[in-house]
Amino acid sequence: MLRRHKKCLRPIFTVSYCWISFFLFVSMASSQQVLNSNLKVEVTDKLTGEKLDGAIIELSLEESDLKIAATSEYGTALFKELVAGQVKISVSHIGYQTHQSEFFVGIGKIQTLNVKLNRKPIELEPVEVLSSPQTISQKRSGTGTKIDAQTVDLIQPIGTQEILELVPGINAYADDGFGNSRLSIGIRGLNPRRSSRVLIMEDAVPIQPAIYIYPNAYYNPPSERIESVEVIKGSSAIRFGPQTMGGIINYKTRTPDGSKGFVTHITGGNNGYLSSFLEWQGLGTAKFSNDAQFLYKQGDGFRQNNGFRQVNTTWKTQYRLSPKKLINIKLNANYEDSKATYTGLTEYSFRNTPNFNPKEHDRFKIIRTSLDLMYTSVVRENLISNTTLYLNVFDRRWWREDDIFVRAPAFNKGGDLEPVPYFQSGDLVRTGGGVTNFGILRTFFVGGIAQDYDLQHRNIAGSVRAEFGARIHWERFLDDKKVGSSPQARDGIYFRRDPDESNGKVTILGQSHHYETAALSLYFMENFQIGKMSFDPGFRVEIFKQQRVDRLRGSVLADKVSTAFLPGFGVNYRFDRIYAFAGIHRGFTPPSSGTLKITNFGQDSTSNGDGLDLRAEKSWNMEVGLRSLGSMLNFEGSAFLVKIQDLVAAGRGTAFKNLGQVDTYGLEVGLLMRTSQFSSILPDFNIAYTYLQTEIKKGSVKSATMAGNVVDLMGKQLPYAPPHSVNFGLSKKTSFGLNLIAGVRFIDEVFTDFENIEKTNNRGDTGPVPSHSIINVSADYSISKNWMAFISAKNLLDKVYIGSRLHSNPGQPEANLSSGILIGSRRQVNFGIRRSL
Repeated sequence: MLRRHKKCLRPIFTVSYCWISFFLFVSMASSQQVLNSNLKVEVTDKLTGEKLDGAIIELSLEESDLKIAATSEYGTALFKELVAGQVKISVSHIGYQTHQSEFFVGIGKIQTLNVKLNRKPIELEPVEVLSSPQTISQKRSGTGTKIDAQTVDLIQPIGTQEILELVPGINAYADDGFGNSRLSIGIRGLNPRRSSRVLIMEDAVPIQPAIYIYPNAYYNPPSERIESVEVIKGSSAIRFGPQTMGGIINYKTRTPDGSKGFVTHITGGNNGYLSSFLEWQGLGTAKFSNDAQFLYKQGDGFRQNNGFRQVNTTWKTQYRLSPKKLINIKLNANYEDSKATYTGLTEYSFRNTPNFNPKEHDRFKIIRTSLDLMYTSVVRENLISNTTLYLNVFDRRWWREDDIFVRAPAFNKGGDLEPVPYFQSGDLVRTGGGVTNFGILRTFFVGGIAQDYDLQHRNIAGSVRAEFGARIHWERFLDDKKVGSSPQARDGIYFRRDPDESNGKVTILGQSHHYETAALSLYFMENFQIGKMSFDPGFRVEIFKQQRVDRLRGSVLADKVSTAFLPGFGVNYRFDRIYAFAGIHRGFTPPSSGTLKITNFGQDSTSNGDGLDLRAEKSWNMEVGLRSLGSMLNFEGSAFLVKIQDLVAAGRGTAFKNLGQVDTYGLEVGLLMRTSQFSSILPDFNIAYTYLQTEIKKGSVKSATMAGNVVDLMGKQLPYAPPHSVNFGLSKKTSFGLNLIAGVRFIDEVFTDFENIEKTNNRGDTGPVPSHSIINVSADYSISKNWMAFISAKNLLDKVYIGSRLHSNPGQPEANLSSGILIGSRRQVNFGIRRSL
């Protein structure tokens, strides 16, 4: 039985107590006046006089306090105990022009303010994943989370994984390296390795190397370019594809809007960390606006021989052809040079030198260039068209020295190293063999065009919004492996010809597989409302052909055509301020290159001797929940059940195998309480909690602990699926420009393999990842209108913990096949300065 460590929750309460006390002290110092006035705001349509439900009202008080509320179904909102003085008000509603004005709130007054909104013409914007207006967000039929720009700025993330860990339902685990390009997250219990079961997008454009054949996230945009992050796990996920089983992540970046000025963001810290981000906004004219971004980033990492350098540049253009036609163009280039390795730690190395990494010659280099073009137009007053063209080239060169096991005393002594077998007991060290290396050389070419429509129309149900479209996608993947003649080699050979063989026998050492995918996808979604209930039926169709040429074995061609029909349905019902929602949709994971390589494109083993005839993974994803988005409380809670068919038991080096059926289920809760609006001496706090259970219903694998035996997996848990995970945070904005945030993240103990092995061996590749808690704090201070200073501390107490064993396979214990322990991020203290417009 998996162990539970309740004592790991203690830091949450201890830190919470200390920080609440500190926030109370700061807040009392900044509190200057007594709240003593009430304000009732009524919002109506200026033309028809209709009371507007869900209008967002923001009040900015003189002491920089901000209060937010949404109007009820009667078009009213009430603000209590306001500070007497000058107040700025902003009222917004989807489809209306924003109203802004100033007025005076008297002492002890009960005032009523009538706001009449003017309708506005259709605004041209690129495709959105989650709608921003609060009235639309509350009516979603499925779970969705948006981390806004203010939160991103305040936590000062090193990489985007740190942002995503704030979202309920996401299980994220450490990978080697400091650059955070290799994202490893799962959603609702799915395997987090390389985020291969999640669709990742930037500005609604897929960015994984090859979303059908190789979705592993070896590229991730730097957090400095990210304005906000959106995550969808509900039925509306079928709007995008093909990865619809886990969910969708969309990174939103800033779109040129004509604003002119210079933005800079400079950060430095320990471990040699430096990030320099520069942005020039508003180059050109209001009609032809351009933004240019440049990022240089470097660091030494948390281990020896773990440094990285990154350069990322972006050019964005927004061209308004007319009031009804808009073009957005984005060009991006990314270069990264990292000393990244698969060489994890043995138990001896983790206990004695957790920052140990002997691989000075391992090197990971990537170059990625991309072009995105989005054309938006108003076809008719009720019909908006979006055309998206995307092209990218991604090249990855990863050279790694072959590993061996040696005795710790021999390694510490130095000199020539004598390899020992993996089954040796005692203190082992995993290190480079000093003889050969190998290069995993992969290049991706991706292109696609998508045509989307947003139609407002009427039927017997009344006003209806329909979204529909199609996409043609193409990707080519060159998957090569070469063997080098030394640890420093950067070129190698595919095969070796044996000179002693009279028949010229050839031994294949590497591989050269070239894949190609052509895909057509169609989708249709509709939203209509009957009384207080809204409905979201829809579907997605995926049709794609995958081909592979094995260039080292006679250029043999294999191909496979797959089709998938993915329906979805959601419903939302309003109970005054609370919205109930439910949804169901079909999840689907296309066959990856690894699956197709092992199964020979699903051909039966009787036809060619090496196929396994695997089936594509499918699922039924169900959820029910409640949400309420208000001025003081934002809440979303859901219960979910994902019933997966034919889950592929796959990890690094694992023989692929369908497991039959797997269930994942649990609860997710996201809560933001703005208690500062109740009293200015109080901080705000937020909680993200996930309760997760996984169960394999049917399946078996070869045992890693009992040679020759097959283990029945019925009742076993999925790897890297923590039963409990908690993010608890406190934040405080003061009247004198100081903003504070502190958070504790707790992750429960998890198994790391399908067999659920509880015993840890001396190699470090077997056993669970124990539970752990991490404390992060940050603060920023407004020096002036445009300048801000900030400081952040990640893993404040410098806790040493196991981050993952993601690249290990207990069934293949050889040193060069399983990597062992990857440590979690150590303490990182950064400070810097930011200039805004």
